[in-house]
This record gives sequence, structure tokens and C-alpha cells, in this order.
Amino acid sequence: MCFGHFVCNHCSWQLAYLLGHHQRSKQRAQIIVQLFDLNLAIADSFIGLVTEPVFVWYHSSEAMRHEVLSLRWLVYMSYFMTSTASVLSIAALATDRYLAFTSTTVRKLSSARAIGASIAIWIISCGLPFLYFATGFYMLAFIYANTAIILTLILLVFYFVRIVKSLDAHERHMRSVLGQRAQAQRRGLHREKKATTSFLFILLFLFVCSFPSCVMIYVINLCSTCSCVVIHWCRDLQYLLILMNSSLNQFLYAWRMRSFRRAFGRIHPVFIGWERRERRSTVSQAPSITADLVPVQQ
Repeated sequence: MCFGHFVCNHCSWQLAYLLGHHQRSKQRAQIIVQLFDLNLAIADSFIGLVTEPVFVWYHSSEAMRHEVLSLRWLVYMSYFMTSTASVLSIAALATDRYLAFTSTTVRKLSSARAIGASIAIWIISCGLPFLYFATGFYMLAFIYANTAIILTLILLVFYFVRIVKSLDAHERHMRSVLGQRAQAQRRGLHREKKATTSFLFILLFLFVCSFPSCVMIYVINLCSTCSCVVIHWCRDLQYLLILMNSSLNQFLYAWRMRSFRRAFGRIHPVFIGWERRERRSTVSQAPSITADLVPVQQ
């Protein structure tokens, strides 16, 4: 079930990206957004292809009294590699959207820099797990919680606060300068406020999944009186909570993008009518924060 959920949905996400990229190849900003989305989809697909099956195999073999303790490094390496790539991809996508949303000028970020950022994400994600052989799982989990997870949460909170302030400043500017003539701008601002709500959901779900996981990692490393049973429960639950967040990414990011929904309609015949409705409904609509945001002039 985990395999089908991750692989089928995230592979569709990647195929939809390729179709959307073909249709929008002339718009640099949208290419960059789609590139980071593809990076996130690849990371989450590897979770379905590698991390979850390895996790299930290891624990089922352990339950059947098979000798698999010497192979536990496979579980930990795949976990840290894929989850780090997923979390860093979220941070990169949020950073790109934040710059687009709060910039007063057209962005100069090139596709080459976006590709470089994606490569850097995978270099870090592939290199971090090798610390396991030097530190062990619990210490590496502690490092991971204090760097990738907590820093990403702080970054997203900062972005959300800045975006809300930018929207408020933009709304005050329209009221003072444009007055009653700003009806179209008010409609656009209303859409951007809805997009900000979407950003809040992204932040909320990441917090719900990551905060308990971080607490459990702290318990594992700092609790000197906890029994082995408690430590093992915390170890497995924090593992699953991080993977749960990856399973939600397709709904928090891809399915909120009009370009993805249209492309998904083209690769799934049952959604052909859906694609046509999406195309008609977006003719006069402004972009959203998780899709094709335009800068807000302050």
C-alpha cells in the first residue's frame, strides 16, 4: 500500500511536471518552480521505492527472529538520504516562492542556479548518511533534527510572517492610492490571501509531523532513565512521522498547482474534462503561492 501510494502518485507528479514543462518552457520563473517540484517528487518517490520497503522488510524480518541486525545500516542510510532530500527540497521551494512573492522587481534567478541548488541538495542528502558510520543512528538523528528539520521550520515561519506583512502593506497601499478604482487589484489580493492560507497549511503539516519527531529524538538522546522499549518506540515513531510528511507533499504542493492538475488530466483520460475546466477557469486568474506567483509590489 505504501509502495503504491508513493510511487504511483509521485511518478504521476514527475510525468505531469514534464508535460507542464513542455507547455510552459518560455516562462523562466515557472520552470524554476517546476524544477523544485520535480526535485521534491523524486525525493518522495525514492521514499516509496527504497525507504519504506526497506523499513518494512527489516522490521518484519526482525519480528520473525531473522538475523538482520548487521543490515540495519540499510534502513538508516535510506532514511536519512531520502528524508533529507525531501526536507531540503521543501526549503528550496519555499525560498523560491518567498522571493517571488515579496520581491518588488522581477527576479533574476536563472535556471542554471536552480539546477545548481537541486544538485547541492542531492550532494548534501547523499553525503549526510555516511556520518552514521562515525556517529551512530541516535547521534545522527539528533544532528538531523537540529539542522534539516528545525532550521527548515524556522525558515518557513520567517517566510510566512514576511509574506503576511507584505500583503498587509500592499493592501494599505491600494486603499490609500487607488481607492475605489482598485477592484481588480483587490480581487488579485484576495487570491494571494488564499494562497497565503495554503502556505500556512504547508507550515502546519510540517510542524505536526516534525515537532513530535524532534521531541522523540531528544528523548532518545537525553533521557537516561528511559527503558529500551521506550527508546525503540521513539526511534520507530519519529522515523514514521517524517515519512508521513513526505506522503502529504503531493497534496500540499502538486495538487494545488493548476499546471499539475491540467497535466494530470492529460495523462489520465478520466480527468480530460477536468483539464478543460481548469484551463477555462485560469484564463483570468492570478497565480498562487504554490504555483505561479507574481511579485507583490509594495
